[in-house]
Amino acid sequence: MTKAPHTLAKIMPHKDLTSAAELAGTPVLPPRAMTLAAWAARYMDAQVIGVQAANTVSAKKKDLTAFLKWFYEHYGHLVAEEWLPRDTQGFLDALERDGRAATSINRTFATLRHFARWVQNQPVCPFVAGLPTQGVKELETQEPDAKKLGTREINRLFKAADLLIVTEVRKNARPRRNRAILALLYYTGLRVSELSALRRDQYTGRHLVNVKRKGRSRAREIYISKTCRQYLDDYLATERTGDDPEGAAPWLVLSSRGQKPLNRRTIGRVLMRLAQETTKHNQEELRIWPHRLRHTFGFEVRKRTGSDTETAAMLGHSGLKYVGRYVRATDKEREAILDDL
Repeated sequence: MTKAPHTLAKIMPHKDLTSAAELAGTPVLPPRAMTLAAWAARYMDAQVIGVQAANTVSAKKKDLTAFLKWFYEHYGHLVAEEWLPRDTQGFLDALERDGRAATSINRTFATLRHFARWVQNQPVCPFVAGLPTQGVKELETQEPDAKKLGTREINRLFKAADLLIVTEVRKNARPRRNRAILALLYYTGLRVSELSALRRDQYTGRHLVNVKRKGRSRAREIYISKTCRQYLDDYLATERTGDDPEGAAPWLVLSSRGQKPLNRRTIGRVLMRLAQETTKHNQEELRIWPHRLRHTFGFEVRKRTGSDTETAAMLGHSGLKYVGRYVRATDKEREAILDDL
């Protein structure tokens, strides 16, 4: 039986996964002798880091580190060939006993499942007993409600964006950019990571082309509706030109600090500012975050097309598994339906 590398004390269980070289130890172990920690590091390098969004990278690091810690605490080693389905089930059962939500457990299981399949597909696979996630089932969960915004709430947001163009006069204010961000999220359903990564040359005046979606998928073309184009073109012709007069910055939408790209925090602050503007006359507080706009986009597409396939395609999903969370009614809507019976 292969022993774990001597560097194990340094990397488990408290150190985050970083690179294959650091986790595998020196000398590099041959594939059959590699520990689960070394395989996990190679997986992160090849499939996750630099490929997926920062939040996804962080979540997968956390999931894999938790599993490796559990495995080592139970068996005293990280021998890859001894990872069996009973271990996967035992780890998930431990998460459930610890009070983790079913959705969180299923997300962790999805990480383990993808990791295990990747290892199995390598030229030299250590899983002599078969796929270690085979036969393990997800927990049954109720599909969450769509976190969509209503028509009235969307109107309030765009009205606030319009008003701020007139009233915000601070030197570093970017109200036209902020309206363009709101429009891109609402009219295209882009994720934050997808929006922040857009380059200027990907916008053709009518479409976004070659857009990197979640994971390794890309969208050849994403149509930009007329209203969204108006808001985006207004920003490009005014504020963006002022921030990048030489046209040197490659990014489509820039941060408030010159020629840097947007990040998740900036986009969150933009939406928070718009939400605050909607409540200045003591109106009902509006809670808004980027993914709510994506949910709203998915709901509206599904309502208009009646097609799960079309909705999944426009959201950039490779399958239909997650369409339901964008189209389910809210509790209030269900109650209204039942009251009308």
